[in-house]
Amino acid sequence: MVNTVGSRQKRPHPRTAIPNLFLAGDYVRTSVGLATMEGANESGRAAVNALLDAAGSPAERAQIWPLYQPPELDGLKEIDPHRYRTGRPNLLDTM
Repeated sequence: MVNTVGSRQKRPHPRTAIPNLFLAGDYVRTSVGLATMEGANESGRAAVNALLDAAGSPAERAQIWPLYQPPELDGLKEIDPHRYRTGRPNLLDTM
């Protein structure tokens, strides 16, 4: 599932304005940015951490890993906006 432009801002955070309501799932705002199992996992961990914080628990927090972005793709990321502006396809679409 590919998100539409600007939809990230509309996604809810794991911690809500309701003190005892925490959200988790692929629709919750995470570093992944797509509806994936990885995003659902990250949001579940964030929701657990928010719950523990709200409860004042001394329990160890769930680890949340930073999103890994392979450096091998950096060159393609730099080229892509120029190709898009000039009406050319993404390089991966030409293979």
